[in-house]
Amino acid sequence: MNPKKCLRVHSFLPHRLRRMGLLLLAAALLLSLHETPLFAERDTMEYDVVIAGGGAGGTSAAISAARLGVRVALLEETDWLGGQMTAAAVSTMDDLSGNKTGIYGEFSENVRYHYFKKEKSVSTCYWDGNTIAFEPSVGKDVLLSMVEQAGQRASREGAGLLDVYFRSRVTAVHRRGPKIQGVTADLDGRKTNIACSVLIDATEYGDILPMANALYRAGNSKSPIIDSNSRIQDITWVAVIKKYPDGIPQNLRITTPPPGYVKYLDGFRKIVVEGGNSFRKYPLRMPVDFPTHNAYRGLPDSSNPLDYTAASADGWAKITKTGINWGNDFPGAEQWEGKGGLPVAYLEDPEFRRDVNARALLKTLNFIYYVQHELREPWSVADDEFYSEVPVTKTLGIVPNEYAEIVRRFPPLPYVRESRRLVGIETPNSKTVRYNSESYRDGRGGREIATSMAIGGYILDLHAGDTDADLETEFGESSASIRTDMPQGPFQVPFGSFIPVEVDGLLVAEKNLSMSRLVSGALRLQPISMLTGQAAGTIAALSVREGKSARALDPRLVQLHLLEAGSALSLCEYHDVPRNHLFWPGVQMSNLYGWFTPLDLPSSPSAKIDDIYNNRVVLARLFGLDKGVFGVDAPLTGAEAETLLQKSFGEEKDALLYALPTFGLSSFISRGDYADALARILGYRATPEEFISRFSDIVSTSRLAGPIHFLSEKGVLDRVGASGVFMPDSLLTRGAAADMTMRAVVAGRERRK
Repeated sequence: MNPKKCLRVHSFLPHRLRRMGLLLLAAALLLSLHETPLFAERDTMEYDVVIAGGGAGGTSAAISAARLGVRVALLEETDWLGGQMTAAAVSTMDDLSGNKTGIYGEFSENVRYHYFKKEKSVSTCYWDGNTIAFEPSVGKDVLLSMVEQAGQRASREGAGLLDVYFRSRVTAVHRRGPKIQGVTADLDGRKTNIACSVLIDATEYGDILPMANALYRAGNSKSPIIDSNSRIQDITWVAVIKKYPDGIPQNLRITTPPPGYVKYLDGFRKIVVEGGNSFRKYPLRMPVDFPTHNAYRGLPDSSNPLDYTAASADGWAKITKTGINWGNDFPGAEQWEGKGGLPVAYLEDPEFRRDVNARALLKTLNFIYYVQHELREPWSVADDEFYSEVPVTKTLGIVPNEYAEIVRRFPPLPYVRESRRLVGIETPNSKTVRYNSESYRDGRGGREIATSMAIGGYILDLHAGDTDADLETEFGESSASIRTDMPQGPFQVPFGSFIPVEVDGLLVAEKNLSMSRLVSGALRLQPISMLTGQAAGTIAALSVREGKSARALDPRLVQLHLLEAGSALSLCEYHDVPRNHLFWPGVQMSNLYGWFTPLDLPSSPSAKIDDIYNNRVVLARLFGLDKGVFGVDAPLTGAEAETLLQKSFGEEKDALLYALPTFGLSSFISRGDYADALARILGYRATPEEFISRFSDIVSTSRLAGPIHFLSEKGVLDRVGASGVFMPDSLLTRGAAADMTMRAVVAGRERRK
C-alpha cells in the first residue's frame, strides 16, 4: 500500500467538508484509497475522536472507538501501524500476565492463525515455548486487517468510521478554557484543521500533552517546571536480522567499522561471544553464545521453509531471524555524560531527540558489524521486513551514506521505553501496584481496583535511570522499591489514569498514562498498551455518545462495554466461569464491586511475576489453585438477592424499599421475581402501553409482561434472554443475577443523574 495515501476503511467521506462544491464531494466519494483529501486550508475536517499516534495503543483505541459507532481519525507519523511492536520491531510479546483478552487477544489469535497456515510456530523467543513472536511485517498486516474490518463493520451498521492518515501528525492543539476543541495537523504535508470532541495522545513520546497545556510528568519532574537533565530510560534502535546460509548479499555486508565501533566493542564482548554460555537457568550467565542471543528475541522466518521453536536449546541453533534488542541499548553501559539513561531533553527537545536517535541507530549498526566480523556469522539485516525509499541516513545526518543500503532496512522508529506521563486524577505507584498484584495470593482475598479498565503484568523494569536520584520522592519510590514493590501477579489500571486533572476532551494511551516512573516500567509493554488503548478508545467513544466529558462517565458503563468486547478487568478467574461463558462479563463486574462472595477463591502462591520457573507457582497452576469457584449455577435465596441489590443499588434507598418486599428471604427466588424487583428499582410503573413480547414464554396478560418488556428495552436481559426465552419461573442463579444486575446498574445511570 502506498504510505502516502490515507487508508480509507469506510465507504463515505470521513468528514464534513464546509463550503465545498458537490463536484469535489462526488470526486472524493469515488476513491477508496486516496491521497490526502483535497480541501482549502480555511476548511475544517470534523471527527468525533482524533487519535495522535498509530502505535499499539493508538491503533487499538481507534478500533474500539470505531466499533462503538463514532467517527475516528488516526494520525500516524510513519507508514506503519503498531508502533513499538511493529514499526520499532519489538515483535516478541512481553506478556507475563497471560491476559490475552480484548483486542490484544484478537490480535494474538490472528497472528497465530497466520503462522498456523504456514505451519510455523510463534513460540520462538525468550528461550521458552510459551511465548508469542511474529515478524514485524506480519504484525503490521494483521493490524491493518483489523482496522479495515472495524471500518467495514461501522459502515454496515450505518454509524461511525475509521480513517487512517499515514505520515501525518498533530502540530497544534486548540483548547478553549478547559475543553479541547480540535487540532491542527500535518496530513502528509498539508496543513489541516480538524475539529473533534475527544483527542487521544497515543504518541510514542507524549508529544500532545504539552501542546494541550496539560500537566504532565517527565523523568522525576512535573510540568510546568521540567528538569531537562533528569533521567529517563535508555532507548534502543532495534534491527531485524536474518541468516543468509549461502552468504550475505554484497549490498548487506558492512565492510568498514561504523563510527564508534571501538567504543562499543568491549561492551558487545561482555554480552555475546564465540563459545559463550548457553542459557540454562536464571540468573543468566554472561557472555552468551550467538544461538542463545538469537533465541532471546527470536522471530518466525517466513523465508525459511523449516520451522523452529525456542522450547529447547536444540531449537535455538535453527533460528534464522531475530531482533537485535539486547546489547544495543542506548546509551547503555557507556552512559550519557557519566550517568545512566537519557536526559529528559530527549522528550522535550526535537533536535536533541533526532541526534540521540541517530547515535542509537549507529550503535545497532556497530553490533551488526560485530556479528559479521568478530563472530563471523552470515547474518545481516532482513531483506523482507523493512524498506525505506528515503534512507534514514538522509534524516539522521551523522550516519554515513555508505551504510544506506543497510539502514534502508532498519525499522522506521526506535524503541522508546519512556515518554511524558499525564498527571491524571489517579496515579498508580509501585506500592499500590504491589498491593493490587497480591490479590488472591497466599490465601489473601481480592484487592481489586473497582474502576479497573485493563489488566497487565510485568516487572518494574527500568533500563537505566533507576538510581534514587532518578526516581520520584513524591511517591516514596527509590531504587530499593524495584525489589520491595515487585508485582506478584497481574494488576489493574484504574479509570483515573486516563483522565487529566483539569482538561476535558483529552485522554491518553500508550506509555502516556498517569503513573509513576517505576510503574511505567511495567505498563510500557505491547500487551498492556493494546488493552489500555482499547480502554481509551472506549472511554472516548462513550464520551461522544453520552454527550459528556470523560470524567463525568460512570466507569461501570465503560466496563460493561469492555467486558462485552472480551477484555478481562478482574484479577479473579473461576473454573466454572471460563472466558467464553455466557455470564463471564457479569461475574467479572461482580468481582470488581464485591457483589458476591465466591464459593472458593484462588490461592496462588506469591512469587516475582517473572519467576516462571518457580516450582510452587507451577504446581499451583497444575492443581488449579490459580482459579476459584464462583458457583455460577447455584440458586439464590431471597436474602442473598436482597444483599446483592443493597450492594449494587445502595444509593437507590427509596427504590429498594419499594422493590424488596416481594422476596421470601429464606426460599429460593425465581428469575421473574428478581426481574420484577430490578424493574421497580429502575423506575418501572405499570401503564396501559401495548407491546409485543420479545419472549415466547411471556404472554401479554402475565403480571411480568410489563416489567420484562421494560427491562428488555433497557438491555438488562440481553444475555439471560438471548435465546428468545426468559424462563420466569426458573430459579435465579448467581451467574444470571450477576449479569442482570450489571446491566441494570448501568441502565440506571440516567435515573441517578
